[in-house]
Amino acid sequence: MHHATQVQLLKKALALADQGLSDGAETASALPVSRYLDEPRYLRERDQVLFKEPLLVARSTEIAAGHFLTRDLLAPLLLSRDASGRLRAFLNVCKHRGTQLVSEASGPNRVFVCPYHGWSYNPDGQLRGIPHAYGFADIERACLNLTEVPLAERFGAVWVRHSPGPALDLERFFGEQIIADFDSFAVESHVLFDPQDIRRPVNWKLTIDTFLENYHVAKAHQATIDHLFWPNLGLFERHGRHIRNFYVKRNLRELRELPESQWNLRRHGNLLYFIWPNTLVLVEPDHLDFSTVFPEGPLATRVLGHTLLEQAPASDKALRYFQRNNQILYGALEEDFAMAARVQAGIRAGASPQLWHGRYEVALRWFHQELDAALEDLPEGG
Repeated sequence: MHHATQVQLLKKALALADQGLSDGAETASALPVSRYLDEPRYLRERDQVLFKEPLLVARSTEIAAGHFLTRDLLAPLLLSRDASGRLRAFLNVCKHRGTQLVSEASGPNRVFVCPYHGWSYNPDGQLRGIPHAYGFADIERACLNLTEVPLAERFGAVWVRHSPGPALDLERFFGEQIIADFDSFAVESHVLFDPQDIRRPVNWKLTIDTFLENYHVAKAHQATIDHLFWPNLGLFERHGRHIRNFYVKRNLRELRELPESQWNLRRHGNLLYFIWPNTLVLVEPDHLDFSTVFPEGPLATRVLGHTLLEQAPASDKALRYFQRNNQILYGALEEDFAMAARVQAGIRAGASPQLWHGRYEVALRWFHQELDAALEDLPEGG
């Protein structure tokens, strides 16, 4: 992040700390509990939003030239990179009778053969062969190729739309500020560390909600990370449908002893980016943590997480350091999941038709407003 932006954010944090306030909205707001319970609502979120947007599905380095990778997410995906480096994405589904085509997680490209009736496909998605092909002679062969879906690479990551559609314009999708920030982190040159695949029985939006405010840290995380952070002090900014939060650490006032030229935002707090519609990026002093949240039903969430390091750990000591960091991170995430499960049980009890968002929980309001807007709903209670 540009140093001038760091200084601007840190000055704002200092001013708020002096006032005993957090950044936020002018008023509190509310959200109907049906947002987390209604199955038709969940289906609309999945089909009308998540299926239509670029979603982070892999790191670019996970798919070498001449290799493939599969991901079974909102839809089964087959990602194939040719020898020249071009990466393409297909629905991992045979066009004959809908069988999942490739079962392996990854490997060298080859002719992909359907395990049901033996239809075969080239790595570029073209139909190669049909046993006893005379039975399908009256069908236009081109419509039997694998279904290609839009894909683009940015920030060292692979972004895929889970349904056919126009090419992805990631410059427009991310916007100027998000691109400037992530380019400054140089994530393309980072290395993948400690990938995670976590499933829990809660609504996917409850998982995202826990990342978007730090009001809960003092109580819910008092055994893990509370000692690091200034109580309920955060900065919140909206950038299109994306959000940039800054959660301030207790060492903030050290800045008063330093010249501005030495101010370092990542030393005095964690940046938390919400990349619409389902990716969260935590920027820590010497690494970044990515969490992409996929619903697997109205009351089921899957989180694919990974850490990016500037370089692979060069010693056992460095390895233990980053392992310990991730133990703390995922320990805090388990505390969040436990709390989300209690929320899920609580709202199902019908104690109230709505949940409240305080002024400093404004990022939650923005997330749900954007989801409503994407579904062409009228906002309720907010």
